[in-house]
Amino acid sequence: MKPLSRIGIALLVAGSAVWAVHAVTSPVAAAPPVATPQPVKEGGMKPAPVAVPGDQSAAVRDLDNQLASVRKEFHSQLDPLQAQIKTLKEKYDPQITSLEQRRKELVEQGKPIAIQQLDQQEEAEIAALAEREKNEIDQVKQRYADQRKEIHQKYDEQRKAARGEMGMPTAGK
Repeated sequence: MKPLSRIGIALLVAGSAVWAVHAVTSPVAAAPPVATPQPVKEGGMKPAPVAVPGDQSAAVRDLDNQLASVRKEFHSQLDPLQAQIKTLKEKYDPQITSLEQRRKELVEQGKPIAIQQLDQQEEAEIAALAEREKNEIDQVKQRYADQRKEIHQKYDEQRKAARGEMGMPTAGK
């Protein structure tokens, strides 16, 4: 295994351990689940916050404050590790890439011409296949992002209708 890989894996394991310790020792981990809107990746829409009466609203704010505090503490420990990983990659990746390229060139020079041509043809076909795969994956991701957006919109409309029927004020809009 390459030295950079070992270092990266060690830092990744350390980061995972930090996260696991926080997840286990955090008071939020023992708290009952609360129906708070979660951030949605890929710029999707998130459900509108639901108005919570009385004491529950204070409890939700307390949990939000705890979450913010734990996330801040988590990132205060994680961010330096990520910076170390980035620095190591920037330091060793060019050297590793150069050495791997030189090795590949030496190996290729030792092969017969016919084998070199076959390898080049194979490499070209594999590259074309990888490009087609990438394009198809991007199309599928976009299709699912569109479907998520449609679902969010449908339920937002249903929430608006439900609030209108119940006479509840909408939160924050």
